[in-house]
Amino acid sequence: MKRISFKKSPFAQNVFILLTGSLISQVLPFLMLPILQKYFYKPADFGILTVFISMCEIFSSIACLKMEFAIVVQRTIRNAINTAFAAIKIVGFMTLFSLLIVVLFKNQLSEYYNEPKLANYLFLLPIYVFLVGTNDVLSYWFNRKKKFKTISSSKVVQTSFAETIKLILGYLGFNYLGLLLGRLLGFLFSGCYLIWRFFKEDTRALKLIRHSESNQLVRENKKYLFFTTPGVFVNSLINLIYLNMFISYYGKDIAGLLGVSMTYLSAGFGVISISFSQVFFSKVSEIEDSHHLLQVYKRFAKQLAIMALIPLGVIYLIPTKLVVYLLGEEWNQLLSVARIMAVWLSVWFVSSSLSFIYIRLGRQKEMLLFDCLHLLLIVIGFFSARLINHSLNSALWGFSISQSVYYLFAIFIAIYFIKKSKQA
Repeated sequence: MKRISFKKSPFAQNVFILLTGSLISQVLPFLMLPILQKYFYKPADFGILTVFISMCEIFSSIACLKMEFAIVVQRTIRNAINTAFAAIKIVGFMTLFSLLIVVLFKNQLSEYYNEPKLANYLFLLPIYVFLVGTNDVLSYWFNRKKKFKTISSSKVVQTSFAETIKLILGYLGFNYLGLLLGRLLGFLFSGCYLIWRFFKEDTRALKLIRHSESNQLVRENKKYLFFTTPGVFVNSLINLIYLNMFISYYGKDIAGLLGVSMTYLSAGFGVISISFSQVFFSKVSEIEDSHHLLQVYKRFAKQLAIMALIPLGVIYLIPTKLVVYLLGEEWNQLLSVARIMAVWLSVWFVSSSLSFIYIRLGRQKEMLLFDCLHLLLIVIGFFSARLINHSLNSALWGFSISQSVYYLFAIFIAIYFIKKSKQA
């Protein structure tokens, strides 16, 4: 079989298109974040932002009940648009459900985090859910059409508006609300851009929408609802739980340090992962031969592992004094936190970039079980480390090692599943 050249293949070109947009979209946040940290927002402000996003992700990560994945694998435009229509309907339902949760529990959440004013801003949560869900549906619609330039441009629009608004509101004296509004409005403008592109190119597809067909496609793709959705939900729950564990034992500022360190590290890890995974999903959806699929998976796993070493090495070369000089004394723990987090993120980078392989293989049921074990592993790792030493670094290492073990397992179990599909 002819070997595919990564540099010249359409796959590499599509990854490069998405990667270019992602890099451009991350340059502004990367440059703006030190300014926001030093002059406008405190670690506690970023802590509230991190917690708020984690609460939002509980709903927004499953806003479409993962029906957006089903859009990509549809063979006809008619099925694709009706799947997208079904996903939009689900987004509306999840928005209303999240609104109900906010109305019922906003005061309890504010008291839990000792932020009375937070109750006044939790109404932003359902808006966030709707905007993220809509962005996801449209992004995967353009993924199916291989319009990766459109997806790339939407990322630039999102972060450009988000960071500009954060800066303006910070200058005007806003606290964490400026961070919340900046992120939310970034998704608003990104969604508006994607909607504009859709109506410019695909208005005729709207004539193919049938309510009954969209419901039927949900039933035909129920594996996304029953297996993929719970797995994604558990992963979002993990993020919220580990943040709350650190907040409970080490205070709200640690949530800010974790959130900011993740923002910096995402410039090295997350950008490539998101860009790669979307194109990878599109590619493996078209591969029928399991032997070819195994070759593609192994080759890209090796290349991604090498790429992961670059940001990991950079973060350990940065002097601690430089961070304190640039950001101020209140951020003196940031680098030590980021270095520990970078260890598991380097493994996550490889695993998440290839994670769509489980959907391609129809292994959502198994991954749901593994996700539940993941949650248990994180809790065990955190508290086992605290038994050895109560320090923050000890807890971080316990968490990081647990995460690394899980994501290494996820990488290698995929190879087993591919080989098993080959035998079948």
